[in-house]
Amino acid sequence: MEPIQPVEWEHVVSTLPFLRPHVAAMIQVQWLTGMRPGEVCSIRPCDIDTSGAVWVYRPPYSKMSYQGRQRVIAIGPRAQAVLRAFAPKNPSDFYFSPAASVERFHAERAANRKTPKYASHMERNATKRVREGERKPASRYTNKSYGYAIRRAVARANWVRIEAAVELEFHVPEWAPNQLRHSHGTAVRHRYDLESAQAVLGHERMSTTEIYAEKNLSLALKVASEMG
Repeated sequence: MEPIQPVEWEHVVSTLPFLRPHVAAMIQVQWLTGMRPGEVCSIRPCDIDTSGAVWVYRPPYSKMSYQGRQRVIAIGPRAQAVLRAFAPKNPSDFYFSPAASVERFHAERAANRKTPKYASHMERNATKRVREGERKPASRYTNKSYGYAIRRAVARANWVRIEAAVELEFHVPEWAPNQLRHSHGTAVRHRYDLESAQAVLGHERMSTTEIYAEKNLSLALKVASEMG
């Protein structure tokens, strides 16, 4: 199986406008920290030590748990700012919740409503929800629902391009949450070194980190072929 490739930031930026704020924030946190998708889905205030300038997030469950090792994730000022904007009142609740996202969406839509709410409309909508068996949003995102939200946003971004007759080469390629982690690993390796990338991504073996940073080598070869 081929290693997962990093996603280009320009493709991420093209996707963000078509996402709800909670999912867009999850993407930003992943990009800035190198978290795994499951780690950003399950992040809660109670799992973060905020006593220092750099916060320390210790997921209660992680890929490393079965090895008897605890995953430790450093959260810098930029990612902290994103998290603060979505902090739940209860520290045991998740930062990024579909239920909170839906609540926020309805609140913003109500605030932007130009016509008054009529009692008959509200009663009809309530009856419709009961009749159709409206499903309550979950308290947290899963890897599956997070990935689905991104795929749907990419499709919407490309639909806009199709309607505008934008050439296919300028469409947004499909990408997945785990590619954000790979992008962060490559950026750290490029700016610092392999050991730093290993520490940030929580890898025990250098060989794993080298897979994540493979695209950096490809870029170096391209630059050398054009300039050297």
